Amino acid sequence: MRPVDHEAESCYSCGYSALKAAKKFGSNQVLLSRVHDAAHLLRKQEKDVLNTAIDRLEVKFPQMLFCAYLGLLPENLKMSELGFWLLNHGQVKGAEYSRPNENAVLVILDINTKQVGISLGYFAESLITQEDGYRALMKARPNLLNAEYGEAIETIFRRLCKVLEKRGKKLRKLSHEELQSQSKALNENALDLPQHFAPMFGRWWRLRAV
Repeated sequence: MRPVDHEAESCYSCGYSALKAAKKFGSNQVLLSRVHDAAHLLRKQEKDVLNTAIDRLEVKFPQMLFCAYLGLLPENLKMSELGFWLLNHGQVKGAEYSRPNENAVLVILDINTKQVGISLGYFAESLITQEDGYRALMKARPNLLNAEYGEAIETIFRRLCKVLEKRGKKLRKLSHEELQSQSKALNENALDLPQHFAPMFGRWWRLRAV
C-alpha cells in the first residue's frame, strides 16, 4: 500500500479528489446515524442489536468511529465515491469530537448491486490493511447471501476489531489531546471543506455478495 499524503489533492490509487466529490455531491455537511439505513433493510430489532454491538466496540476502542450506510445507489454513483464523500462531509450523531472521521471505519452496503465495501479515515487506514479489509468482507459473505445485513455488518466490524486489538499498542499511546491535535493538523490541509473534515483518501474494498 502506498502511504497517503495528507496534502495531496487527489488519491494516488484512483485520482479521485475532494474537489471532484464536492462538485458531484455538494459541499454541505450531512447528519448521519451510526447505522444509517436509507434503504430500510433492517428491522428495528436488527438495528438495535447492531447498535448494541457497536456500543460495545466503542467502549473497547473509544478512539474509533464505527458506522454503516445501507442504501439503494443509482447506477452512476460508485460506492467508493460515496464513501469518500461521507467521510469528508458526514457527521455521525454523538461523535462530533470524541471520534473524528479520521478514525472512521465506514461500511457501505448497496442493495442494488448487492455489494458491500469498507472506507477508512486516515487514522483507521494506518491500522487496517487492504488484506485485513478483504478478510473481513469475506467473513461476512455467508450473512450477505442469506440477506442477514445487520449480522453481516457486525461480523465485518468484529473482524476488524480483532485487527485493532493486535495493533492496540498504537491506539493506547494516543491520548485524547493527541487525537485532537492530529485532527487539527489534518484540517489545516483540508481543501475548502468544513472544519473537522479533512480529505481522506482511504483504501476501498468491495465484495459482490452473489
